[in-house]
Amino acid sequence: MVISDIRDLLGGALLVLIGGATAIAAQQYGIGSATNTEPGFFPMILACLLLLVGAGVMLSALDFRGTKPKGDSLRFDLWHLWCLVVVAGGFALFGLLLPVAGLFVTCFVAIAAIGFGSRLLTPVGALTVALVLAVVAVVLFRYLLDLQVQAWPWGG
Repeated sequence: MVISDIRDLLGGALLVLIGGATAIAAQQYGIGSATNTEPGFFPMILACLLLLVGAGVMLSALDFRGTKPKGDSLRFDLWHLWCLVVVAGGFALFGLLLPVAGLFVTCFVAIAAIGFGSRLLTPVGALTVALVLAVVAVVLFRYLLDLQVQAWPWGG
């Protein structure tokens, strides 16, 4: 048995870990049956699906015959550190801005900030993606799902 892709192996292990923790947490609620569901039923189904997907990803990273060439080695350079900081900063920015700036401005700023950290997007592309996703978020969450979150800085 040879590990052909360490990233898939680690990612699958993370999915299995999260799925297992979710399944354990879901047992604190009643699960019920398929005809009479209780609050823990849906989280348990999602946890089991996450466990299965994680196991599949882990198995796809293994070569039991030893015929596949080994994958690229992991590298963690300054660019990867910068991406990690930008994405984590985007999540923190979202959490800090949402109560004061509303959903539209928060989504636009957070997505644009994360988009500026991408090698794939130009600055205009990052702003365009941020604008489209901010509009979709406001329409979907505030107006279609009627989520009780402030959509605009002035309310509403």
